[in-house]
Amino acid sequence: MREFDTETMQLIAAFEQLTGSEVRDIVKNESLHFLVNPGKAALAIGKGGAAVQNAEKVFKKQIRIYEWADQSEQFVRNLIPSAKSIKIDGEKAIVTVDSKERGAVIGRGGANINALRELLIRNSSLKELKVV
Repeated sequence: MREFDTETMQLIAAFEQLTGSEVRDIVKNESLHFLVNPGKAALAIGKGGAAVQNAEKVFKKQIRIYEWADQSEQFVRNLIPSAKSIKIDGEKAIVTVDSKERGAVIGRGGANINALRELLIRNSSLKELKVV
């Protein structure tokens, strides 16, 4: 597990308290990208999205929640659920997505894909993520 600065630790603690989930990692950009432990994504989202909506109001940022998995292919699928196919080639993950979904996966200015790459690299043996 990586080390966090005090501000990030406070952010994680507040999110865990609001949602009852266990946070494994976080990437902060225009949005907050939380990586939660296996089986905790539904808890973090809450019934009808109530927990995550409450957290978004508190943090005044959009929140994205992903569930960690120890198997590389499943972890990539959790990060990019709209993937049509996932190919793991050594330390590289090649993900095929529908052209309509591609913009959402990449995000404005590449913000989403950069956050996903950072989470993937820090929490798996994979070192590269390519979306085609």
